[in-house]
Amino acid sequence: MTAAGDHLHAQPERPITRRNRFAEAPGVTVDTPAPSADRPPRTSRRPSWAAVLQVALLVPPVVFILSTVPGVRPGPDGYRLWFDGVLNNVAYQSAAVLCAVRTHRSTGSHRAGYLLAAGLAAYGGGNVFWTAVVRPLVVQPFPSGADALFLAFYPLAFAALVILAKRRDARHARSLWLDGIVGATAAAAIAAAATIGPILDAGQGSWAAIATTTAYPLLDLVLLLVVAAILSLYAWRPPLGIWLLAAGLVLFVVADVEYLFATALGTYVPGRPTDGVWVVAVLLIALTPGWPAAPTGPRLPSWALVSIPVVATAGALGLLVTDHVHRFHPIAVVLAALTVVLSLARLLLTFRDVSALAESRELALTDELSGLGNRRALYRRAPRAISDLPDDAGVGLLLLDLDRFKEINDSLGHHAGDTMLRQVGIRLLTCVGERSDVVVRLGGDEFAVLLTGVDAATTRALALEVIAALAEPLPLDGIPVRIGVSIGISLQPATEAELSSLLRQADVAMYHAKTHRLGTFAYQTEIDEFASGERLETAELLREAIAGHDLVLHYQPKIDTLTGAVEGVEALVRWQHPTRGLLFPDQFLPLVESAGLMEAMTRTVLEQALDQVAGWWRAGRVVPVAVNLSASSLLDRDLPARIAAMLATRGVPAQLLVIEITEDFLMADRQRAQQILAGLRAGGVRIAVDDYGTGYSSLAYLRELPIDDLKLDKSFLVGLAGDDRALAIVRSTIVLAHSLGLRLVAEGVEDQATCRELEEAGCDVQQGWLYSKALPARDVERWMDERAEVLGRDAAAGSGAAAGSGAAAGAGPLLLAGEPAGGPA
Repeated sequence: MTAAGDHLHAQPERPITRRNRFAEAPGVTVDTPAPSADRPPRTSRRPSWAAVLQVALLVPPVVFILSTVPGVRPGPDGYRLWFDGVLNNVAYQSAAVLCAVRTHRSTGSHRAGYLLAAGLAAYGGGNVFWTAVVRPLVVQPFPSGADALFLAFYPLAFAALVILAKRRDARHARSLWLDGIVGATAAAAIAAAATIGPILDAGQGSWAAIATTTAYPLLDLVLLLVVAAILSLYAWRPPLGIWLLAAGLVLFVVADVEYLFATALGTYVPGRPTDGVWVVAVLLIALTPGWPAAPTGPRLPSWALVSIPVVATAGALGLLVTDHVHRFHPIAVVLAALTVVLSLARLLLTFRDVSALAESRELALTDELSGLGNRRALYRRAPRAISDLPDDAGVGLLLLDLDRFKEINDSLGHHAGDTMLRQVGIRLLTCVGERSDVVVRLGGDEFAVLLTGVDAATTRALALEVIAALAEPLPLDGIPVRIGVSIGISLQPATEAELSSLLRQADVAMYHAKTHRLGTFAYQTEIDEFASGERLETAELLREAIAGHDLVLHYQPKIDTLTGAVEGVEALVRWQHPTRGLLFPDQFLPLVESAGLMEAMTRTVLEQALDQVAGWWRAGRVVPVAVNLSASSLLDRDLPARIAAMLATRGVPAQLLVIEITEDFLMADRQRAQQILAGLRAGGVRIAVDDYGTGYSSLAYLRELPIDDLKLDKSFLVGLAGDDRALAIVRSTIVLAHSLGLRLVAEGVEDQATCRELEEAGCDVQQGWLYSKALPARDVERWMDERAEVLGRDAAAGSGAAAGSGAAAGAGPLLLAGEPAGGPA
């Protein structure tokens, strides 16, 4: 015990002063020092100077602690100069130096550690001042300079603790902080009720003496409060350094309370275990820096963490009730009341956190763009919905994929794509209604609907309703855009239904729906390996083929009905799959569509076709080529300029390119289409409407839009010979085209009878397997050369100018050896 303690023992009538107590450990750096990259590896096991110094600094505190064990000191109890005057002071100052050394050797921020070391040094300095200056005086002043140094420890220690709390609180919820405050104020209230009254009642003298006497226990209570709050911030699993800090501060407060009681009662004797407990506390605090930052200790269960503020509040309420029977010190009552107020604040914060958690959970299950559920919602809600079904019920899953969404999104911009997805979500909800509680957007342009208690007929009816609802035009930036949907349906009995298998089967079914025809639905109950397992790999192979201009183009000739000469060719794309061989468009276009590769493929086909036309042009062949454009191309205002640049780069006359566009895309935005087509026509490119008669067939767009050719869909030619009604439609269409200054091209001509009917009706150009299937470039060159020879021989034989009009002129269809007379293009 310091001389201050001896003074109080000798003159108990004096106010209680402060004994050598140590400061708390702030948020000292607790990370283990990392080895420096510049530091050479140690080649010997000789301890470093820092390790030797730390061991040396531990010796005085340990020796003094041992000296306070009962029976160790010889002679009677009381103040011993060498133990309580010299060794005690050396122990405190050694602890301050030890804390500074460990802080210097640690990594990270050092502010808290150095503040702690400064606080320990100030407190130890107060002890030295009292021993050397105050104790020898006959009349010992109170308060003195020693008390100023003792009290200087507190702001330094609290500043260190604030740094620690602030650094931790920046990453944790306010609720943890409040839990610690509630528990700490309750503990402080109970401690104040038990101890502060007797301690303060012993104080007397000047106002300075009373204030100083009061400050010590109050600051101890605040110290206890902050320690509990910091432990709460770490959820009661702090790093080892913080555990040492907390243990040291708690021991410090315990020893302090024991000392204050003893001095108040006049029973304090220096050199007893209380003095040893103080130095133990100081030593633990000094050892705080330099430990790993990993959490240590058992993880408390949630109920234990919640019980801390509950028990604290109950204790504070019990103290307030007991105060009506047995009066406590006002400070204890104030702390108890503060505990209740803080617990109410914690309750309000809990309600807010619960509300925020519920909102966050809802947001986590909601697609932000469409307002529907998301994939997480499907995986959470589907198992519950399936488990509630009877065994004989059916479970259905509709997997929807929008057709041509990628093209429209890229052409009109992502804002338009987002608007489209929101409108699709609204239509889907309206269509499904109360038949399903699980309607989600899985991501991109994929949606899913889970149906329970359904059969095949029910799912089919809903699929048809959805297709019809989404077939209506969607207004995007003033443009009516049509977007279809392909649906895959999977059905399983409730006893076997699992979401993963439902999704897998529906995905395969959707792929087959796209393969069959866009805008349809399909069922799938078994997994197709190519459609599911190899689908991503196939899409990547296709992407590489498109990027490398490795697609295969075949060319189908178009024949002038009057002369029989080759009027031009149409470029038709094929894909040489590495293992499946040559694939026709219906086998990979759905994959192109779903993978968002349509625009890139259209551009590649156009460039490859123009390369071929350029080669023919340089070789002296004048062969116009027709290329189909995708929907996104029609929405691109820069298309005329890009095509003009392609033609100029290759030195190909614009008249050798025919752009074919389907009429439903012309109707989507007539004004924009007119501008783009007018730009193409101004550059010399010809325009043809493909598959005429299968869309809107509006006379208005035929009058307004710059078009050169109408290509009559092959469906009108089926059974044409002998069908007066079908023949009347074809003849009226030809007359309409001619009256508007357009040429009529009939595709899908497969027999002589159809050829003769078209010739008599005045058809301008014919195309189909009757003449030739689509051929590779070299084969179509040979075919054109052979046809030219036949026409030349017929002309030389005097066959007439119309020698090429079908079989009547003798220069009809020319088939390659072994080629069938009919089949798909």
